Amino acid sequence: MSVGQVVRLVLGGGFGAAYLWVGYKASISADPPLLSLIIGLAPLTLSAVGLAWHSRSLWWQALCALCIIVGAVEINFLRANTAWVYFIQHVGMHLLLGVMFGRTLGGTHAEALCSRMAALLYTDGTDPHLLRYTWNVTLTWTIYFFSCASLSIILFFLGPLAVWSFLANLLTPVLIGLIFVVEFLIRIRVLPPEQHASIARTIQAYREFSERNKTSSRP
Repeated sequence: MSVGQVVRLVLGGGFGAAYLWVGYKASISADPPLLSLIIGLAPLTLSAVGLAWHSRSLWWQALCALCIIVGAVEINFLRANTAWVYFIQHVGMHLLLGVMFGRTLGGTHAEALCSRMAALLYTDGTDPHLLRYTWNVTLTWTIYFFSCASLSIILFFLGPLAVWSFLANLLTPVLIGLIFVVEFLIRIRVLPPEQHASIARTIQAYREFSERNKTSSRP
């Protein structure tokens, strides 16, 4: 790993940790600063703008612009409900990913989302043993996303806000990282060496898969 990569990794980790801490403090504060709201809205806003831009649909782009304008006008209302902003993002992201992974489980093993990504990772991506494994990985992620979303809803409405915020802003990335590590350890035990792609390469494959989907969906 080069010095530049190490620096980018450290800076990325630092910014990520700062973002998570800001989200945690803002969600439990009765009077959060405006900056914390803007930081909280940034991922959702940028994602919405990116999707609207790639869709090439004037209707979606107009709707996205309208939502941004309404959000800017009602910024004080949003600031008074910052916890709701982070809650909707957390639950919405997990439900969306749960549906995205889960909807691919109904067909053959090769149609599962992780199986499609494996095709980008391995030359023997059609190996039946590998496809059964990647189908189970897809199922695992689906269960996690829906379970975490359900727990988030329960804690937000029935538990202390600080406990929910700890789950949503601090514990969630740890859980996701833990799943990646455990899955990799299982992979090196049950799959042959040529199918031991690193965690970083697996994440890169997901990005490549997402980019291909965006490209294929353009008119």
